[in-house]
Amino acid sequence: MTSLSADGVLRAKFRPTRFREGYDQDEVDDFLDTVTAVLRSHEAGERVDAVAAAELCRNASFRPTKFREGYDQHEVDDLIAALEQGLLAIAGRGAGAPAGTGGATPPDGRLVPPADNVAAVLSPRPGEYPVRRMPAIGLFLVITAAVGVVALMVNMFAM
Repeated sequence: MTSLSADGVLRAKFRPTRFREGYDQDEVDDFLDTVTAVLRSHEAGERVDAVAAAELCRNASFRPTKFREGYDQHEVDDLIAALEQGLLAIAGRGAGAPAGTGGATPPDGRLVPPADNVAAVLSPRPGEYPVRRMPAIGLFLVITAAVGVVALMVNMFAM
């Protein structure tokens, strides 16, 4: 298992969104820079307040984007949840364990999903289907039918 690392966070890529809601790219990038700085300090052997950083992950919020490019919300949320769990592990608490409990290790012994394998962290949630785009002919048929209905209604009311 590869542990959570600053380089793994920097290599994270998110699908862009344009016509559906996403997260503001600059806000997400700034947030990830902050978390990366904490992880780099930890990797350098410095003492970090991982609990405060995990709280920062838990309370992270970003401005939504629509009709302009943003980051896929599910992918960002999944990575931030993994970062929160990793920071709690650094602090000596199990993922999701209440403060002061010391945290119990899950039965499989893993506290953090592999962050260097971002595809595993960003995989679709169970029960979710990948977004599929409507083929051009389907879109053409829908528009044609809508225009036909409007024309029919105009002719009915013109009589």
